[in-house]
Amino acid sequence: MYFKTSLIVLALVGAIAAQHYKQQQQHHHHEEDHHAPAHYEFQYDIHDDHTGDVHGQKESRNEHQTQGEYYLIDADGHKRTVTYHVDGKSGFIAQVHREPIKGFQAPQQVHKVVAVPVHHGYHH
Repeated sequence: MYFKTSLIVLALVGAIAAQHYKQQQQHHHHEEDHHAPAHYEFQYDIHDDHTGDVHGQKESRNEHQTQGEYYLIDADGHKRTVTYHVDGKSGFIAQVHREPIKGFQAPQQVHKVVAVPVHHGYHH
C-alpha cells in the first residue's frame, strides 16, 4: 500500500513539475517575441484644400535605429520640416527647417450671415 501511494504521489509531483516547466517555457518564448528587434516603415501625406490641412510623415526602424521626417504648413505660410533619428541610447535628435511657401494663401473661412426679421413693439 505504501508503495502504491508513493507511486501516485511521485506521478502527481512529476505532472505538476512538467506543467510548471511548460508554463515557464511559454512565458520565456512570449518575452522573446515581445523584446524582438522592431522592423517597420510607414509614410502618409494629407492635403486637404477645404481646411488647408497639409502635413505628412515617413519613418523607418531597423532594430534600435529609427529615422524619419515630418512636415506641415504653419498658419503663417511656412513649411516646417523636421528630420529626426534615434540611434541606440542617443535619444531623439531632430533638425528643424522652415521655409516660406511662394504664393501661399491661407484658406478663407466662409461666414454666412442670415437676416432675421426684428419686430419692434409688443402685441398683447
